[in-house]
Amino acid sequence: MEKRIFDVSWKTLWRIFVMVVFALALFAAREVLVILLLAIIISSALYEPVAYLERKKIPRLLSILTIFLVGAGILGLVLYALVPIASIQLKYLLTNIDSLKLPLLDFLGSSEAVAQLDQAISNFLSGIFSGGEGLNWFSSLMGNIIFASIVLILSFYLTLSRDGVERFIRAVFPANQEDYAVDLFIRTRKKLSRWLSGQLIISFIVGSLVFVGLLAVGLDYALVLAILAAVLELIPYVGPITVGIIAFLVTLPQSLTTAFLVVLIFFVIQQIENHVLSPFVMSRAIGIDPVAIVIAMLAGTQIAGFVGIILAVPVTIILQEVVEDWAARKKKPTAND
Repeated sequence: MEKRIFDVSWKTLWRIFVMVVFALALFAAREVLVILLLAIIISSALYEPVAYLERKKIPRLLSILTIFLVGAGILGLVLYALVPIASIQLKYLLTNIDSLKLPLLDFLGSSEAVAQLDQAISNFLSGIFSGGEGLNWFSSLMGNIIFASIVLILSFYLTLSRDGVERFIRAVFPANQEDYAVDLFIRTRKKLSRWLSGQLIISFIVGSLVFVGLLAVGLDYALVLAILAAVLELIPYVGPITVGIIAFLVTLPQSLTTAFLVVLIFFVIQQIENHVLSPFVMSRAIGIDPVAIVIAMLAGTQIAGFVGIILAVPVTIILQEVVEDWAARKKKPTAND
């Protein structure tokens, strides 16, 4: 049997060592990398709106400030509208939790699964409003606010610099790969901006449909729930489902018939989104099947939680561009053909 001898040079060992150290450094600085990635994503998504305002002779700084202020204003209005009502509904829920559960439990009937559901609801509410959980929730909220502030500040400066991200890419990529990396980023940036525009259009339409539907059945807080649906729609499919559950629970104590009408309304809205809005708007905007986006978001959730949801779409777009490039290169005739 032939004996093989592997000769590993010191140069090879040194490269392996450097790669391992680099990988460990990336892992140690993963939170910083996530902040940087999120800032780049926001900056990329804002590229087209800023460019549009610049074409209207509005200075770049003023364009960026306008977009950020409008976004902050919308968020402030949503919170201003939702927080007081959410507080009232929460107090009502805690005071009347037993009477609120009765129609649902009566409808479901008596079984071991229903009893477990009843116990799970009670445990969930008692866990949320215990002192320790409340303190942890407040600490987590403050940490998320600081995290979001850093991301927004960094994205502001990246957007302000016309070629800031391109220069960063050229700095970190090898010379023979930097042109391709920059070209990939520019294509991804265009699709990200289109995705944001398309998602805003869908959010507005879904919010309007929710408002009209809830208004038709005479549900209280129809406007607030519609705004919440529009905001949550930035994560595809989540808006109507989440708000539908909230609307169902709010309506259930008043009338079982109205509660199921609400479920029907949200089912119809979900079908309109799935079969009309998403294929027409999103597929044209970025050329990715909405189902693929949802699968990517589910994978992102498992890998990195809520941040994974945010990163799912840009990562999917990048992978799509890389795969399309690879497929195009395979089809190109080589010198030997």
